[in-house]
Order: sequence, then C-alpha cells, then structure tokens
Amino acid sequence: MAMKKEELPCIGETLKGELLQGHSLRKTEATEKNVLPSAEDMKQEKTHQSMLIGIEGFTATNLKPTETNEKQVLPAPEDIKAEKTHQGLLQGVESFSAEKLKQVKTREPQSPTAALQVELARGSSIAAVASFDKTNLKKSETMEKNPLPDTDVIAKEMEHIKFKTGIEAFDRTSLSRAETVEKNSLPTKEMIAEEKSVN
Repeated sequence: MAMKKEELPCIGETLKGELLQGHSLRKTEATEKNVLPSAEDMKQEKTHQSMLIGIEGFTATNLKPTETNEKQVLPAPEDIKAEKTHQGLLQGVESFSAEKLKQVKTREPQSPTAALQVELARGSSIAAVASFDKTNLKKSETMEKNPLPDTDVIAKEMEHIKFKTGIEAFDRTSLSRAETVEKNSLPTKEMIAEEKSVN
C-alpha cells in the first residue's frame, strides 16, 4: 500500500534552510595515521627475519674450540685498596692548607771550615777521654735510694694478694642456708611501759 504525499513526513523549514544554505568551510589536508612501509623497510625486515632464522637454526657443533686470552686483566682487591689509599693521599695533599703550618727556621748546612772545626774538636775530645788518668778520681760509695724488697716482703705481699683474690672470687652458692636466731631479743611495748611505771 503506497502512502500519499501528504502522509509522508516532511522536513521543517528551518532545517531545510540550514541544509541548503552555503557554508564556509576551512580547507584541511588529510594525514595518514597508519603509514604503509616502504620497499626499503620491507627489505630490512626480510633481512632481519632471515638473520633470526639463521641464528635459531645454527648448530654449535660447527664451531672450532678456541681459548680466550684476556687482554685487559681486572685489578685485584689489594690493587684497588692501594689505589684508593693513593687517591686519598693525593686529595689530602691537594686540599691541604698551608696556613696550618708553623713558621720554622731551617739550619743552613755548615761551611767547610765550620765542619773541620767540629771534627777537630771531636777528635781532641776522644783523645782526651782515651788518655784520661783514673787514679785522680776520688773513691765514692753508691747509696740506693729505692732498694728492692727482700724475699720475706715479697712472700708476704704474695700471700696478701692470694687472700684478696680468694675473697673476691669466693663462690656464694657453696654456702648452706641458715636461719638467724636472736639471743638478745628487744623488749616489747608492754615491757617498756611496765619498766617506766616501776621507776
């Protein structure tokens, strides 16, 4: 059953006018979000895939045994410790302040004539000591100001030390438990009151 023209839905005048009206649109360029790879990219991908397949299918039995020689040997812990000590010394010298030093006068080396005079004086002193006459010395007796203790004093001292160590190292756990019984008991309040009333 066909519908009549009056029964068909119609577009409102305002909407119809907007659709038919000319619009001023800005010109834009479309950019591809998903760029297709170039021929060079495809070639690199194929090369990469063939390398991976070659690595996966490689058999280690084809290799020849070889020995590795270390060209650069790592330092031992002692070498590292010595290097750190050396670095610490260098840093200490570099950061040292000369203001902390005291003013000191250095002795200049002796002139040859002064050295000769000292040597002659030394030689004459040695000759005088060697030819010294001991008979001119007076007889003297030596008195000891701090004499060493005799054996009896040392024995008494040792006995005293043993006695002290015995007291200090005494084991109290070896003692037996005892209860104290008072022989002279203190008077009670009643006894004190009775004593006061008698006097």
